[in-house]
Amino acid sequence: MKEWLFEKIIDEKLNNLFGLVILLLLSVVSAVLIAFLGMKGGAMILALVIGAPIAVYTIINNQFGYLLLIVFSTFMGFISRALSVNIPFGVGIDLILVLMFSGIILEQIFSNKEDKGKDFSLTNPISVMMFVWTVYLLLQVFNPAGTPAGWMFGLRNILRVLVAFIIAQRVFKDLKSVNTFVSLFIGVGLVVALYGIYQEFVGLPAFDLKWATATEERINLLFIQGKWRKWSFLSDPAIFGLFMAFGSIVGFILSLGPFGWKRRAFFFSSGFLMLLAMFFSGTRTAYVMLPLAVVIYVLINITKVKTLIFAILSVMMFLVVYFGPFYSKPIVRFRSAFNPTEDASMNLRDFNRQRIQPYIHSHPIGGGLTTSGVYGERFSPSHPLAGFPPDSGFMKVLLETGWIGLLLMLALYSTVLAVGISNYYKCEDPRIKSYYAAFIASFFALSIALYAKENIEQFPQNLILYGIFVLMYKMQKFDIKKLA
Repeated sequence: MKEWLFEKIIDEKLNNLFGLVILLLLSVVSAVLIAFLGMKGGAMILALVIGAPIAVYTIINNQFGYLLLIVFSTFMGFISRALSVNIPFGVGIDLILVLMFSGIILEQIFSNKEDKGKDFSLTNPISVMMFVWTVYLLLQVFNPAGTPAGWMFGLRNILRVLVAFIIAQRVFKDLKSVNTFVSLFIGVGLVVALYGIYQEFVGLPAFDLKWATATEERINLLFIQGKWRKWSFLSDPAIFGLFMAFGSIVGFILSLGPFGWKRRAFFFSSGFLMLLAMFFSGTRTAYVMLPLAVVIYVLINITKVKTLIFAILSVMMFLVVYFGPFYSKPIVRFRSAFNPTEDASMNLRDFNRQRIQPYIHSHPIGGGLTTSGVYGERFSPSHPLAGFPPDSGFMKVLLETGWIGLLLMLALYSTVLAVGISNYYKCEDPRIKSYYAAFIASFFALSIALYAKENIEQFPQNLILYGIFVLMYKMQKFDIKKLA
């Protein structure tokens, strides 16, 4: 399949029957879109003309496609705000994922290559737990407390996770592919951080301000204590803060690794700028991620002198920021993250959790997918959970899939960490060990963030996470020293 597409598109440059059919279809679709949608249709045509060849190439080169999706998903919200048009980019991303997945399936069926299935592993513990968790979510269709509309909406996210996880297995074939993934991920984080810093010190551009003030609800969310929270290119300050915290953890840990001085400088400077940008997001959960990452990193490297120095410096930095004579609004908000009992919003969350406990006790498999929160009001408006704010990823899973679902999700996350830690100690290549340490610490901190944040798996964070799930079990196969 891939060879045929490469021949028709690259070698023959669409100068064939296949190219004629594609161009004819594009012409018909263009005419229809312009006739019925006007200027918006023209924009969609431009996206189609640019996106169609790229989409086809992603089938040929899965690594290119996966990394492209990480980059594109980072900026799609910014594009919509800049154009003041709500473009359904998420549908395009899902379409490219489906195309890539279809290419993989067709190759497995029709290709005669002897090594066509070597990139995939369905029996490792992470894959097994991923499929168990997915099957449980699919079986929620039979949950008597759920709604068909809610399950159908949730189905899209379920399949996206599974498809992206399988594609990621094809993406990482050697250590070079891991280096490319990490460099791109940190580079994207750096660009996101720089724009967030621009928003803080230069001010919000007109289109960003227009978006922020579009509704009263959005103003109340973004304008805190007389200051705008920053969101950079992403969809909201929360995912921006979590992404910056995650990226800074990876950057700082890799800056301690056995890389050349230029690469280490890149990791450290990117980590520092992402850390700075994180403060401007006003996301208190992101602040808590940092000490959590330091704790687990120190624990898995407790015998190394370099680690002890890192731990001492981290503690000193925390004490300076927490107790120092600094009273800017980001610093004050940072300090409040470590005093949850004095936070009115946290007290309200605790109250909500207590009053919903009878429902949780009586529904061991939950109330059904997409039945709580804002989306519950949209897809399951008559459901008892509709409009109830989970305010926590753990609570959302508990409400919608019950304590059985929560245990399965925790088992999946625990398996990811257990496999990563086990392989960390088995590996001998210092570069791979550095990657393992960075991914373990950052993922652990991000998973704990689910206690206070409803969803950590938003673009581009989700695509990065699925890649890390695969790398946790697969990187040890790239250990040349161990294989020698």
